[in-house]
Amino acid sequence: PIIAVILMVAITVVLAATIYVWVSGFGGSGSSTPAISCSPDNTRNRLVIVSADPGIAWSDINVTVSDDSTTYSYGTDWKLYAEGQDQTSYPTDNTITVTAGDYIDLYSISSGNVEITLRYKPTNTIIGTWTVNV
Repeated sequence: PIIAVILMVAITVVLAATIYVWVSGFGGSGSSTPAISCSPDNTRNRLVIVSADPGIAWSDINVTVSDDSTTYSYGTDWKLYAEGQDQTSYPTDNTITVTAGDYIDLYSISSGNVEITLRYKPTNTIIGTWTVNV
């Protein structure tokens, strides 16, 4: 009888853990990576936003601009033109949103293939990586 009780308790614990893991996968975190489509403009040395999910703030996007040997910095080598204007510093609040027509201008990078990676900060996932030939 003692062994039977121990086995019943062990089976119940394993079953409860299995059901918990299975059910917890249905919930999700509620935060998903947004969709942003971009197009490299090699003649103007920029990456143009073609489309984006509504309501994405630029402050939630981490932009990395680099080539094989250098990671370029904002304001010195590249700038963001959002909502039709030059952003003198990278946006830190959620009032400036990602919209079609915004672009990343590689104005001070002389030549070569430059990779631009957009990462969504809340989920730390990469939205995409594009290459601009400057």
